[in-house]
Amino acid sequence: MLQRPLESANWRNPPLVSVIIPTRNRPDLVALAVHSVLSQSYTNLEVIVVDDNDSNSVPRADTKRELQRYSSDSRLSLISTTGSIGGGAARNFACCRACGDYLAFLDDDDEYLPDKIETQVRFMMHERLEMSYQDVSWYDPRNGELVECRHLDHARGFTKKDLLKAHIITPIAPTSVYMLKRSLFERTDGFGEVPVGQDWFLMLRCIQADAKIGYMPGVHVRQYLYQRERLSLGDNKIKGENELFAIRKSYFNLLSKTERRYVVFRHFAVLAVACARSHKMLAALKYVSCCMWSSPVDFAHQGYRYLTSAKKG
Repeated sequence: MLQRPLESANWRNPPLVSVIIPTRNRPDLVALAVHSVLSQSYTNLEVIVVDDNDSNSVPRADTKRELQRYSSDSRLSLISTTGSIGGGAARNFACCRACGDYLAFLDDDDEYLPDKIETQVRFMMHERLEMSYQDVSWYDPRNGELVECRHLDHARGFTKKDLLKAHIITPIAPTSVYMLKRSLFERTDGFGEVPVGQDWFLMLRCIQADAKIGYMPGVHVRQYLYQRERLSLGDNKIKGENELFAIRKSYFNLLSKTERRYVVFRHFAVLAVACARSHKMLAALKYVSCCMWSSPVDFAHQGYRYLTSAKKG
């Protein structure tokens, strides 16, 4: 779905947008994420930071202290889970308390560009959508350089079948590119309460709910690749990806043989990267060989793309 010219910025009754920011062990970063939301060109917002740090822990106290600088802004609220319930459950917990007509999401170590909310709300209202998604870019926080820009324009159409196939082949994610009506969220089971693929489950559930979903070209959020321990690395990542792959395979009847080979190839590629980031190089090499075996054509094509982008970087 291509973006068309939008109307004037003069809205009489702009809808309330709830932005959900789960946080855990990042008190030094979450304030920057919050700042990027409160500084949006679109002002009819509520920002819900959901603290998933353990009760009475230092990170919980530090998070509260860091957000004190925004205490005068009534749009910001801080709520707390019982601790360590996970990102998917934390987002679901916050969404149940949101008042906005629309829901948007941001991780605690990323930031919105200033026009993110306004452009996406306008796009959704203009196209009469229940959900939309954008492109995404990843940056190196050490020098601010672009690492990867991913255009999520691979859906051949926006029927339920088209979106389902696109999401199985290449996930329509991450969370930060989504915006959806709260009424749609309430028709689903929300985010997956799993270590890996929380956003993948939300998109799948929205597609299965026959939502009217559209793609808005362009990047409006910066995601950063911090070199920190994450739940979605190491053994958790491997186990979670294998569980997701088992679910994807249940949809293989929708795909051609070529598309199935690509999904298998991509699965092994993700595992190879996860092992490399966890410094498990022997395991990474094993999965690289699986990539080559599963689809030599995709291995050659994607390898060339990777090497070419690395040289440009």
